[in-house]
Amino acid sequence: MAKRFREDEVINLLKKQIEAKKALFMPNCGCGLTAKLQEKGGADLICVSATSYWRMKGQGSLSPLMPYSDINKIILDLAPEVVANVQNTPILSLSGATNPLLPHKKHLTMLWEAGISGINPFMMKIYGEAIMEQMSNIGMGWDREVEMVGEAHKMDMFSLAYAFTPEEATVLAEVGCPAIASHCGSTIGGLKGAKSSLSLDEACEVSQKIFDAARKVNPDVILFAHGGPIEGPKEVKYVIEHTDAQGFIGGSAAERVPIEKAVLAATEEYKELKL
Repeated sequence: MAKRFREDEVINLLKKQIEAKKALFMPNCGCGLTAKLQEKGGADLICVSATSYWRMKGQGSLSPLMPYSDINKIILDLAPEVVANVQNTPILSLSGATNPLLPHKKHLTMLWEAGISGINPFMMKIYGEAIMEQMSNIGMGWDREVEMVGEAHKMDMFSLAYAFTPEEATVLAEVGCPAIASHCGSTIGGLKGAKSSLSLDEACEVSQKIFDAARKVNPDVILFAHGGPIEGPKEVKYVIEHTDAQGFIGGSAAERVPIEKAVLAATEEYKELKL
């Protein structure tokens, strides 16, 4: 059964890794077995993810907030099997923050009681500016994510939030977000990978601008990178060497792509056997 950690405890765990010159890694997971293996592999944080839930069904990462899916119900339904398979790693959740019928304090309390130590708010801006403009007009915009991060900070729950722009990083740091990740778009690669218009160098440039903005508000903020062309250890190493990134969030790169490779290779190996 997973141990729960308060915000300062998570920060201390991450800073110990940074002081030891070890890159941080938070994988997403869509099932208990994946979570168990991720902890065994040394993950610093593990994120219960509705995107991973859909990816494990062979579908794309944009499914969680479509009309046929309740992202937060998926998280709460998935949490027991993840919590049951993790012992000493803080668990976060890729939770939706924009539901006007679910107050943040109530939502965060539900997550804490489910064994979850913090949040990685679902990045609504992945759906594009046009949708976000309409969401904002009806009181369900990005500011709801910011409010949830601020409420988590008040409740001593850890947050690791995505920023698509330096301006967003500034706002998140100002409400007390202790860890911020640059978001460079959906991850490329594999059978269901997205397409990215960014080169790896461009992703580094975007990320560093986001990091600079966050650090201007809080010099101690912990920095992660994610998405787009940052698809594997080689690319992550490059980003860490060329930016201030201290860690990486792996969605498809941490679960879907490794599973695709392993299952495909095992199946092909069996089919190589001759009668």
